[in-house]
Amino acid sequence: MKKLLLFLIILIFSPFSQESLKGQDSLIFVVRIDDILSRNTSILPRSIVPLQDTLASRGAVATWGFMPHRLFESANADGNLKNELIETHRLGHEVSQHGYIHICQICGQSSHEMYCTYYNRPLSDDQQEKLIMDGVQIMVDSLGFKPTSFIPPGHVFDQTTWSVLERLGFPVISTASTSGFVYETLYNLPITAEYTWALSPETYESKLSEVLEDIESERKKVGYYSLMMHDPFIRLGYQDGITLRWMAELLDSLNHRYDDKVVYASITDAAKKIEQNVGTSGEFYDELTHQRGIELHSNYPNPFNPSTRVSFTMRFSDLVSIYIVSMSGQKLMIHPPQYYSVGTHEIELNMANFATGNYLLVVENSKNRASRMISFVK
Repeated sequence: MKKLLLFLIILIFSPFSQESLKGQDSLIFVVRIDDILSRNTSILPRSIVPLQDTLASRGAVATWGFMPHRLFESANADGNLKNELIETHRLGHEVSQHGYIHICQICGQSSHEMYCTYYNRPLSDDQQEKLIMDGVQIMVDSLGFKPTSFIPPGHVFDQTTWSVLERLGFPVISTASTSGFVYETLYNLPITAEYTWALSPETYESKLSEVLEDIESERKKVGYYSLMMHDPFIRLGYQDGITLRWMAELLDSLNHRYDDKVVYASITDAAKKIEQNVGTSGEFYDELTHQRGIELHSNYPNPFNPSTRVSFTMRFSDLVSIYIVSMSGQKLMIHPPQYYSVGTHEIELNMANFATGNYLLVVENSKNRASRMISFVK
């Protein structure tokens, strides 16, 4: 009897590892959507809400692969997509950092970013760290939270990417390679397949049958499935919402087949469920601020007309430039460069001569810069 009791205790409290998932009835199901705020404007409307609602109504969650630089581009000119990302995070969906701008600094192509496949060489450690840290800073400043997972643009990365992510405190990376810890504290949860890129009325049923068979096969082998999608193909404008109908039917089938044995999770939560020692501390923002030497606080009021108070904290004395960037990318200097000492400083920003709209406020020192979205409304 004591041996039986001991066995049950061990069984109940044993780690919920990937190895223990194999052959079980349960299924961890992830929906990952890359390229949110895509530059593709031919498929409208530009909104993540329809897919979000389709998933949530069936108990599923989304992991949105988001390029932070999109917030400065025309896709977010009215601020609506920024607000959608804030709301989706509040509702429990995950916003994963999908690189910074999704454009390679070496060759200029948009198919990769951290590793140049054209010249077959990676960006340096400093270059990759700057891109990732700039993206984190934008997400913290504009969205109010920091990411816990990272999706390399184009699924292209190298050991430098791993090293930088671990150093910055990211617990999870999601690539197209095999699952497991790629570094001591950095876990990889890869995608399994993508079925919606070329979805059409002619392939609707066959792809649905195919993915259900694939899910069952992967459930038996590894216990989880990560279905990939892309931003242009989740919108209502894509063949009258064919992807939304297909996803709804797929989730209904999963709920019917597995009932309460299907566990819907984000990338980060799925990694934690598979490997109990995956951390989510992400304690890199304080270090990030320290390295930058500058922290930009929220301006007040915001929105404003015609002026607002801007404050920032210096970690060390340095030359500082303050400027704004319009949604069209025009850089406008508003405060001449000057030295600031250690401590918190405040200036008044008057934009009476500017046009109504959203602007990126940038405070830049010799090491880096901090930025924040501001709204001027006449």
